[in-house]
Amino acid sequence: MNTKTFSYYVESFAGWLEAIGYSKSTTEYSPRILKEFFTWLTKHDIHSIEHITAEHTEAFIEYNKTRPKKQGEGSISASHINRYIDVIRKFNEYIRKTQNIEIPINTERLDEGERKKRIVLPENEIKLLYDVTDETPFGIRDRAMLSVYYGCGLRKEEGVQLDLSDILIEKKLVYVRKTKNSYERYVPITTAGLKLVEQYIYNARPLLIGDKSSEQALFISERGNRISKERFYQQLQILCMKAGITKQIGLHSLRHSIATHLLQRGMDLKEIAMFLGHKSLDSTQIYTHLLNEE
Repeated sequence: MNTKTFSYYVESFAGWLEAIGYSKSTTEYSPRILKEFFTWLTKHDIHSIEHITAEHTEAFIEYNKTRPKKQGEGSISASHINRYIDVIRKFNEYIRKTQNIEIPINTERLDEGERKKRIVLPENEIKLLYDVTDETPFGIRDRAMLSVYYGCGLRKEEGVQLDLSDILIEKKLVYVRKTKNSYERYVPITTAGLKLVEQYIYNARPLLIGDKSSEQALFISERGNRISKERFYQQLQILCMKAGITKQIGLHSLRHSIATHLLQRGMDLKEIAMFLGHKSLDSTQIYTHLLNEE
């Protein structure tokens, strides 16, 4: 790729992704994919954003569907194709917001076939997880963890990144600052869930934090520091074992579970999308399928 305009867009797109808080992996692979797209366009005598048509984006995706892998045998996977589509859409969002121009895109994401199955726990098994916690500081912490990951439907990283100040007790809200898509949100927490979180904050957290009083993290590890999502995952496995739950679940399964239960109770899909922090209903629609599978 030797077009200066396209090179500028690759660099500025990378800077935009980083500025709005995307993960390091996203800020690294997205510009690479965009550069591939621009290189392909240049080979087809397209040298400016304004000349890109819907036919060009579709042809680029079709090309990638049939081209061989750069390493190994066979063609690239549907999930990898979807990554190409997602990057072009994200770049489209960038130029629309920063320069008020847009690339026509008609390409739909591919069906990835047998994706990793989303596990949803029924409400009685969720109750079992709470029931097997004990009255030690760690058990009280685990109940607060369940109240955040299940009760508030937070993503793995969102839960561990919570600070003490993010629990708005008077308003019965949890303030989620560090999100997957950089859209902060306030999540409601039930009276029962808030009571468990308060019990942790006032009775257990001081014992776990010890003399590290400057630590602002809500959830504290055995070492008195901010807990990791890996440690919370391990603790969830221990609770499952105690509860006799044999399903292979992770923290995200608690998020899937609350979303499905809210849908079962009749909550509107748009409200569930806001609750989960989804930018579009496409991401939330999966829970209607999970509901139908039960």
